[in-house]
Amino acid sequence: MRKRPVNFRIVRRALSLLLLSSFLASSATAAAATATQTEDVKKLLEEYHLSKPTDEELNDAAIQGMVDALGDPYTEYFTDEEWQQFQDYLEQTYVGIGIVLTEEDGLTYVQDVIPSGPAAQAGVKSGDRIVSVDGQSVEGKSYAELNSMLVGKAGTGVVVVFNRNGARLTRTIVRADIQLPTATSVMMPGGVGYLRLTAFNTGAAEKFNAELAKLEKAGLKSLIVDLRDNGGGYIDQAQKIAEDFIASGVLAHMTDRDGADHPLELNGVTKSYPVYVLVNGNTASASELLSGALQDYGVAKLIGAQTYGKGVVQQILNVPSGGMLKVTIEEYYTPNGRKVNGSGLKPDIAVSGDVEQLLAAYRAAGGKSPTMTVGKGTVDVNGVRTGQPAALLRRDGEPYVNLRLAAAFAGAVVRYDSAAKTIAFTRGGETVRVKTTDAGLQVSEGASYVDVRLLAKWVPALKWSRSAGTVVLSLQDS
Repeated sequence: MRKRPVNFRIVRRALSLLLLSSFLASSATAAAATATQTEDVKKLLEEYHLSKPTDEELNDAAIQGMVDALGDPYTEYFTDEEWQQFQDYLEQTYVGIGIVLTEEDGLTYVQDVIPSGPAAQAGVKSGDRIVSVDGQSVEGKSYAELNSMLVGKAGTGVVVVFNRNGARLTRTIVRADIQLPTATSVMMPGGVGYLRLTAFNTGAAEKFNAELAKLEKAGLKSLIVDLRDNGGGYIDQAQKIAEDFIASGVLAHMTDRDGADHPLELNGVTKSYPVYVLVNGNTASASELLSGALQDYGVAKLIGAQTYGKGVVQQILNVPSGGMLKVTIEEYYTPNGRKVNGSGLKPDIAVSGDVEQLLAAYRAAGGKSPTMTVGKGTVDVNGVRTGQPAALLRRDGEPYVNLRLAAAFAGAVVRYDSAAKTIAFTRGGETVRVKTTDAGLQVSEGASYVDVRLLAKWVPALKWSRSAGTVVLSLQDS
């Protein structure tokens, strides 16, 4: 696996989903004449076609043809094997050693270790660099190649050699069924709570509430809910989470094929602290359902990028002859009647960039004096890690930080003047201008980087140090 530790990602068959939690049996049958005609054509193709198609192949093709004719990307037929894979995706389970990978300068690092997983039990830590797998060097290997070396059947072992700050470590790790954390939380400085929800799967609301209770017990003053890259899940889980923040109202208006409205009622509580929700282009379906309601009721501000725009609901149907059918049955609208499908939700505060979004949310929530660690393919802000390979550059042994990331951390704005060929760095009403040819600036693959020593001159409140191949930045806001 790769990317963020609190933003666990797995390969998806479908980008997003919004499901009713009950499963129904399908009872529809085709007209007898049509069924006979279809069967006749199938038999003739099996008997005469050059490719010698099998009965199973033609049956699958016929089913897929009917589904494709609807022009609906969310209505899908699953064979039994595909259905199991789909459930594994929804429940965020897979077989592996339990690590999240990232990279920097062609080297592969452990970005995060899944709690209680095989790698965690073997003592693997974030920041460890992978050297070899089962005696094969990983140098020059792509993510796909490295993943294929690490995956295997549950119960089988794999020998992985790591480099930990110059020390060589060899670990034999037994692969196992891994359950990715659905909800994780971090208490940031100043009582700003961060709560990441990766899916609306079975028990998601209960796990969300457990993390929320931990933050509240620790003195929560404001809350950031991270729904970025959350592709959705079950409606009832979104409904239960919404009731943590909305005393009464509706989660959404559900419109069926006849145009009838079936509002999802809410009977919950309110919170005394402000809420901010992080969203992006992969925030979809149930995530949009929750985000739209919180935004409409004024409970939360959305920060980040426009959401995906999946505003339809699917029902899972058992196919009597085998397999499962996921069928679109309703379209939903936010409590104020806003259309989501094909449109998405616009954030109240638009920000691009994963770390930049997090920093914006932290400041909007009242957070001050952040700490950021950059390097080994990862950026850590106040204990929340994000995979970002292009954050740090080294030239002649000196660290250069991505300029836009550095500006976001410092609470500054960067502008490029093409005519004067200068960069303007503005913070607190004061602007520093520097030529793009200045030795304190570097350009790599279209991105600009600033020497940390120069950045510290621009921002006197900034302190920095080196630590085990990373750069640690701290800011003392007034």
